Amino acid sequence: MKQINVLVTGVGAIIGYGIIKSLRSQQEHAVRIVGMDIYDDAYGQFLCDKFYVAERADSPKYLDYINGVIDKESIDLIMPGIEQDMYRLHELGDKVNTKVVLNNDLLIHLSKDKLETFRFFKEKGINVIPTLFEEPYEECVAQLGIPFLLKPRSSYASKGIHQISSEEEFKFHNKCPKGNICQRIIGTDASEYTIAVFGKGDGTYADFIILRRKLAQTGATDKSMTIGYDKALMAYVDKICEITKPFGPTNLQLRKDGDEVFLLEINPRVSSACSIRTYMGYNEPLKCIELYLFGRHLEPEEKKEMHAVRFIDDFFYA
Repeated sequence: MKQINVLVTGVGAIIGYGIIKSLRSQQEHAVRIVGMDIYDDAYGQFLCDKFYVAERADSPKYLDYINGVIDKESIDLIMPGIEQDMYRLHELGDKVNTKVVLNNDLLIHLSKDKLETFRFFKEKGINVIPTLFEEPYEECVAQLGIPFLLKPRSSYASKGIHQISSEEEFKFHNKCPKGNICQRIIGTDASEYTIAVFGKGDGTYADFIILRRKLAQTGATDKSMTIGYDKALMAYVDKICEITKPFGPTNLQLRKDGDEVFLLEINPRVSSACSIRTYMGYNEPLKCIELYLFGRHLEPEEKKEMHAVRFIDDFFYA
C-alpha cells in the first residue's frame, strides 16, 4: 500500500483535528499526516506525524512557506482546516505545488459574503430568510419582527451574531466595518440542521448525511443526532446543488419553519462536524482522498442512527 502524505492546516481548530481523527480511522489508505498551525501549542500537533508552525494565510511569505512544506514532506494533498487557508489557497491556484481540497469558484465566492449569498439565491427563486442591509432600526422591526438577528456580512462559526430586541442594542452592535445584515429569526434551535453533501461538480452528489444539531458558544456543533431522511430538506438541498454544482465536501446549514426550509449559509469545505460524521458513516477526508487524488467517488455507507455529545477534555504534555 503506497503511503499518501496529507497536509492538514489549522490543526489547533476543531475542524483540523477532526480531519486528523477521520484520516486515522480509515483503513483504505496508508496516510502520513503533516499538520500546521500558526500557534506552536496547537493541540493537533500531538495527533500528527510531523508538525510545522505556520505562516499566517495573509502573510506575503505564505506561498513560499506552503511550497517549502510540500517539497520537504512530499505532500500529495492539502486539506484546509480553516477558512483563512481555504481562501488563500484558492486565490493562489496553480502556484501551489500540489493538489488542494477546494470546492468550485462560485461557492467559495458566495461563502465570503452572507449578503451576496442571500441576493444570489433570491434571484434564483430559492426560498431565503428575509434579509435587510443598511436599513434603519424601525424598518428592520417592521419587516423582520422583534427580536431579529444582526450578523456580519463576512463571518464564520456564528461569530459576531447578536439577537436584537431594542434600538439601543441595534446601535451598540451595528458597528462592523464591512456592514451587517439583519435577518428574521426562523424556526427554533431545535429545527436547525447541518447537511453534508459530497458534490460531483455536475449538480448531483455522491453521498449525504443529515444531522440535527445544537451549537456551542464557539459556533461549532455541540450536540447532534442523525436524521435518516427528510423529504423537504433534501428537496431543498437538491435545488441548491442543481444551481451551485458543488465539488467535494460541502456543508449546508438550514432551518425549518413548519414545512418550509430556509438556508442559513453554505460552507464549501469540511465542517466542524467532520469527526461526528465519520463515526456515523460519512468520512469526508477519506472521500477527499478518493476524489482529489484518484478522481473517484466511494459508494455511500449505511449511516448510524445515533446522538453525539461533545465535551471538554484535558491533554497533558511535558
